[in-house]
Amino acid sequence: MQNFLRQMGKKATAMTLLLSFAVTGVATCGVGVEKAFAREDVVTRAGMFTDSTGHWAAKDIEAAAKNGWIQGFPDGTFQPEQTVTQEQFLSLIERVLPSFTGHEPDAFIRDTYLKQAEGRWSEKTYTHLAAAGILPTGKPTDPMNRLEATRILLAALGHQSEGEKYRGTKAKFFSDLSTDDEAQVMIAYPAYKMGIMAGYPDGTFRPAEKISRAQAVVLVNRLERQIHELYPGTVTDVEKQGMTKAVSAFVGIVMDQEQIRRYDDLVSYVKKNKLPVTESFLREHFSFMQYEVYDYIRFPRFNELTYYAKIGLGKYRMTVQYYSGELGGSVDKTFYLSSMDGKTFRLIGKDE
Repeated sequence: MQNFLRQMGKKATAMTLLLSFAVTGVATCGVGVEKAFAREDVVTRAGMFTDSTGHWAAKDIEAAAKNGWIQGFPDGTFQPEQTVTQEQFLSLIERVLPSFTGHEPDAFIRDTYLKQAEGRWSEKTYTHLAAAGILPTGKPTDPMNRLEATRILLAALGHQSEGEKYRGTKAKFFSDLSTDDEAQVMIAYPAYKMGIMAGYPDGTFRPAEKISRAQAVVLVNRLERQIHELYPGTVTDVEKQGMTKAVSAFVGIVMDQEQIRRYDDLVSYVKKNKLPVTESFLREHFSFMQYEVYDYIRFPRFNELTYYAKIGLGKYRMTVQYYSGELGGSVDKTFYLSSMDGKTFRLIGKDE
């Protein structure tokens, strides 16, 4: 799963614009697409549109409008059945995600994923999300299809790794998805089980089917709900800062400052310096060092998309969704920590 985005790439923020036109895909009233995206003068009263009343997605459309994620066209319509492009879908996703600083993409990312967005209204969105490993595999103006949208949603939730559970499975969830197509299975199956993307009554998934504006709004509302469900508890800014500092400082010391490359040396270093790190944590994140020759997926810089959760008395979870370089591609990595005061943290294993 970690290599899927990289393989697809080889084959194939802050937005300052109102999302009213970040989900708009055609010229309106004689205004071209690029100009339409730049307009900021349309306000829809209470999220109601002249063509959304009675629509199957009316409640989702109204909720998204009230949250400020979408607005309508100058004529008061939303045009719910209009197809959404990749850049429009990414802009919508960006609106819902927690804020994160990000960093400048490397040359490989720019050449492989961002080149076609250069000079477009969506360039800042593409650049911002690239740090989080949320990257499309087509052109910005290509229609967004269900499989691509599903992959992006999994990344936005920091749950791409869920696909590993279905590697090699023979279970058939959908009549139009072959278990021989592992890449599709590892995207569709976890999203279906998590309730992110549903199948159709006839038992199909329809991976190539285009996403409409209404469907995009429904998906982004699901994304918001899933974020709250997957990352529970109230984590203060002080706790977030302490968690991030504890993990990033340890990774920095091990990989950059001390340049430790053998697991036994790492264990010895931790014990000698009496660092607040358990062996379970070391095994979960540094077991690759036990091999004579190894490749490792680059650790995050910790300014990428990060989710924090309080999962028990004094126990926390931090998930970072990021681009780990050409070797690893788009990756999510989860760290567990404990703390009694919410200021000093111990790095622990998942089951500790």
